[in-house]
Amino acid sequence: MAKQYQALFLLLSVSYLLFSELTTASVSPTGTSTKALNFIQSSCKFTTYQSLCVETLSVYANTIQTSPRRLVDAAIAVSLNQALSTKLFLSHLTKNQFRTLADCQPTTDSYTTDCECSVQQLQEVVICKSWTECLFHVNNAEVCAISAEEYSVENSCSNPFTGPVKMSVRGRISDAIRKSLHTQFTKLHHEINNVKMLFKAFPKN
Repeated sequence: MAKQYQALFLLLSVSYLLFSELTTASVSPTGTSTKALNFIQSSCKFTTYQSLCVETLSVYANTIQTSPRRLVDAAIAVSLNQALSTKLFLSHLTKNQFRTLADCQPTTDSYTTDCECSVQQLQEVVICKSWTECLFHVNNAEVCAISAEEYSVENSCSNPFTGPVKMSVRGRISDAIRKSLHTQFTKLHHEINNVKMLFKAFPKN
C-alpha cells in the first residue's frame, strides 16, 4: 500500500511541480487559438503516430502557442505521465494477480524493471543540458518501453488445453492483465517515439 501511495505522489508531484504550466493549459475548444492548433497539427506531421500526437498535445495549445520548445516540453510531460501511470497500474495489481503473472513469461519483474527504466530515463530528459544528451535518454526510454511492449505480445499466460477445453480461469485472468499491460506500454512507446521525432524536427530549440 505504501508503494502505491508513493507512486501516486510521484505522479502528482511531477505533474504539478515540473509541468505546472501544462497542467493548467487545458481549455475549451472555443478558447483555443486556431494558430496554436495549426502549429501542433503541422508539427505532428513529423511524428510516427500523428493522431496520438495531435490528440495529446492539443489540450495544451494555449500554452504551446507556436513555440517548438514548449511543444517538445509538453510531449515530454505527456510521456512521463504515461510512464508514471503505467507504474501506478503495476503497483495496483493485487498479490493474487502478481502470483498469476508469475506463471507467465516474462515475469512481473520484467515489466516493473522496464517501466522503471522508462520513468528514470524520461526524468533525465527533463533535466538534461544538451540536445544530444536529451535525445540519448529519450532513445533509452523508448527501448525500455518497446521491451515491455514486446513481452506482452506473446500470449504465454494462457495455454489452452487440447481439444475443445478452454483455458483455465487462472489463464484467462493472466491474459486480461497481459492485454492491459500491452495497451499501457504500447501507448507509452508511441508517445516516447513522438517525443524523439519532435526532438529531431526541432534540434535547436
